[in-house]
Amino acid sequence: MPSTTLAQVADFTFAHSWDTMMNSLDLVRRPDEIVAMLESLPLVGAVVVTGVGAACVFKGYKWHKIVVVLLSLMLGFAVGRMISQDLGKSTVVAIALGVLLAAIASPLLKYTVAVFAGIAGAGIGATLWSFFNPAESDLAWAGAGMGFICLALLSFMFFRIVVILFTSVGGAAMLVMGAVALLLHSESIAPSVHDQLLLHPGVLPMVVLAAAVVGFVYQQGGSSDGASEEE
Repeated sequence: MPSTTLAQVADFTFAHSWDTMMNSLDLVRRPDEIVAMLESLPLVGAVVVTGVGAACVFKGYKWHKIVVVLLSLMLGFAVGRMISQDLGKSTVVAIALGVLLAAIASPLLKYTVAVFAGIAGAGIGATLWSFFNPAESDLAWAGAGMGFICLALLSFMFFRIVVILFTSVGGAAMLVMGAVALLLHSESIAPSVHDQLLLHPGVLPMVVLAAAVVGFVYQQGGSSDGASEEE
């Protein structure tokens, strides 16, 4: 009986964590959950996310080694929080997983870039799937899977372009999400921002897209002179 109960808890935790990750990747589906997630983000966390997002958008390729380590730390912390959510939100688990991923990020740089490129591709795929197939938004994981595989594989063939792409897209998402979280911490405008995000769920992905395009063009122009420094 204890082993059965443990298995049930593990299955529930995995399912809950998977659903949470899918919802955070898809910017169109369930905007109320995205807003709730941003409202629960602490002020310090919102500042960190916004700062790292801005660095990714404008200096992603130039600082890609540092950026990858920081993103690994943040990813490990976030995944650790989700996994331990049903165990009292243990901060120790989150910090340990974050430090572990950050420690292996630099020695395995190309593979780490492939993972983050895949995550960016998953976000793009899931969002596009829900945008063009709103009736089948529950199957957004299919678009996420295709996007993950596509960009992860392309990162081994076109390293510089893919690094610029995933730092632009991922950085834009973090920059916009962090900025929105900061706005939600302001008591004067938080109700208006909350209502507008729920009434117009397409605004958030469009702003992210605009920021990503700006970041991609800026990085591509800035790194064209140093294209010979391919890693």
